[in-house]
Amino acid sequence: MLMHLNPEQQQAVYHIEGPALIIAGAGSGKTRVVTHRISHLIEKGVPSDEILAVTFTNKAAGEMRKRVQESSNHLVLTCTFHSLGAKILRESISHLGYDADFTIYDEDDSEKCLKECLISLNLQGDKAILKNFRSQISACKNGLLSPEDLAKEDSTAGAVYALYQNHLKSANSADFDDLLYLPIQLFKEHPDVLALYQKRWSFILIDEYQDTNHAQHALIKLLSAHHKNVFAVGDPDQSIYSWRGANVDNILNFEEDFPGSIIIALEQNYRSPSTILSAANALISHNPAHYDKKLWSTLGKGPNVGIYTAQSDHQEAEFVAQKVAEYQTKFSLDDCVVFYRTHSQSRVLEDTFLKKRIPYVIVGGLSFYQRREIKDILALLRMSLKGNDFIAFSRTVNIPKRGLGEKTLQKIRDAAVMTSTPLMVYCQKLIQGDTDLSISARQLQGLKEYTEMMTSLNQMVRDNISLHTLVKEVIERSRYEIYLKEDPETMVERQENINEFLIKSAEWELENPGQTLADFLEELTLKSSMDEAKDDGYSLRLMTLHNSKGLEFPIVFLVGMEEEIFPHINSLGSETAIQEERRLCYVGMTRAKASLYLSCSRTRFLWGGAKMMRPSRFLSEIPSEYTRDLSPRSYTRDSSGSEDLLRGDEVIHKDFGRGIIQKSYQTSLGLTYDVFFPNTQKMYSLIAKYAKLVKSEESDFY
Repeated sequence: MLMHLNPEQQQAVYHIEGPALIIAGAGSGKTRVVTHRISHLIEKGVPSDEILAVTFTNKAAGEMRKRVQESSNHLVLTCTFHSLGAKILRESISHLGYDADFTIYDEDDSEKCLKECLISLNLQGDKAILKNFRSQISACKNGLLSPEDLAKEDSTAGAVYALYQNHLKSANSADFDDLLYLPIQLFKEHPDVLALYQKRWSFILIDEYQDTNHAQHALIKLLSAHHKNVFAVGDPDQSIYSWRGANVDNILNFEEDFPGSIIIALEQNYRSPSTILSAANALISHNPAHYDKKLWSTLGKGPNVGIYTAQSDHQEAEFVAQKVAEYQTKFSLDDCVVFYRTHSQSRVLEDTFLKKRIPYVIVGGLSFYQRREIKDILALLRMSLKGNDFIAFSRTVNIPKRGLGEKTLQKIRDAAVMTSTPLMVYCQKLIQGDTDLSISARQLQGLKEYTEMMTSLNQMVRDNISLHTLVKEVIERSRYEIYLKEDPETMVERQENINEFLIKSAEWELENPGQTLADFLEELTLKSSMDEAKDDGYSLRLMTLHNSKGLEFPIVFLVGMEEEIFPHINSLGSETAIQEERRLCYVGMTRAKASLYLSCSRTRFLWGGAKMMRPSRFLSEIPSEYTRDLSPRSYTRDSSGSEDLLRGDEVIHKDFGRGIIQKSYQTSLGLTYDVFFPNTQKMYSLIAKYAKLVKSEESDFY
């Protein structure tokens, strides 16, 4: 059965007693190792009900359970950490004063309970305050901190946490985080109960150990403290989820936490050709690693990693579209994937793919124009253009909340229809008291604020102000950015999408001079309709790098490899955060089974304007022997050697601002430069002796 395993895999499978850490590189067959080891334990006489396998998703647990059953004809408890906690609590929670039929609260239930606590403590506030307390309590539970621990740092938050736990217990309920927090409390307070579970599961296997948080790590230490038979599989180089509590130190410090451990590295990769692996190895070597490993493959050398430097993010998207079209003769569209760092980057790609009629699907997210915040802004624009759109009215009138419920809105609509009055005109009459309909004073004030805002925006439309300015005014006057703060967990990503929509409006205006807001809205409506009609079965995949874990594709594009994009701007200034960004890049690169492309742009519209970009440091960390330059131009000195500026240099012109040298050549008037200026998206041919171009010292793109 084990003849088809390589020597390191066999060593891992044959390991029986004592702690073991399997450093499983990308594509090294770790799932095969885990399932074969379970089957091997059963063959050696270990009862199947004494084996516990823990992973992170129900899907992974189900697949592992099925494979073990097929290979050994035995059922083994294979579950997620939270499922394991729930099982322990169902059996033993009575020791903590709960009944066995306790209820598990979902997120909505938890927030309602927490809201009651805030009311009791006279701490009523907006949704953002509620979310902040919820996040604090969740972090404390996953960090195994009690209400008393939190109170030492923040007495108010500690009081909220304590009351929240009391409410849960009074309702014989637990929240999702309690499924880890309470079993550990149970084991610490009742060692006799812990001993029963230690005896029940004499062999414990954990997959994706690099993704464990403090509570999960502590639970495994407690359960294995007696027999020490812990078999952990993971890869510190693929630890990319610190933002949701994962602690890479759990795997890096495994030998300290589990003395006497053996370490086995699985380095043979069964997915990618050797050049891609060498490039990935070189990149990740810039992280100080506790466990050194070098992935290798017998799948051949393969093509070098393609590096593409685009003039703009639109040119970058065109490059991806062109390559995808070329590959369609050999591969299906769903064999190709585009990875990006944040969801907001999908917008330019989507526009290009829609224009080229390339079917695509956003994996793990919504298409750009289907995202809630974008649909909100589009609805506000529709109302600014024509105030009789009830769908847009009902979507936006409570941004921010104005107390106008569905029934009240329906009454307003019905009354406007019955009196044959345009919707916004009827709202103005209602505010002035000129209708038979009456609403509360609070609702009346809210409707007055909304109507005044829409009246002023409508006037701007009639005054033909620029589209970009109008979008900015819509965002500001609707206080949309304040509205985003009500949900702190999604605020940053949604703000990035809003900024990207602002950029879209500026680009569209440049590309469509003389066209109107109505034309803009019509185009985006058509794009949304085309997006909804695509066939997801045979579509190009687009996804964030965080969604790429565990997947593989023949053709991989990793776009937007620029400083402040990737590594992300929020990681700059923190070496720990930069290391995680580098691991994220490593994960993306090692998804490729045949060809890998990394691309960056020299200019990108960001935060309301064109910005010169610097290439990601990760590109320079990959040796040139593993790459091939696919950029549209080479940036070398003119053969005459007479000019002071290089093609690709960033320069400053007194009138045009910052630009980039595209070409240099001699004319009858002397040395001449073709210069592209991102702010205007225009190219100018400038005579050197008159233009007086000054090289910008800030640019280190080349």
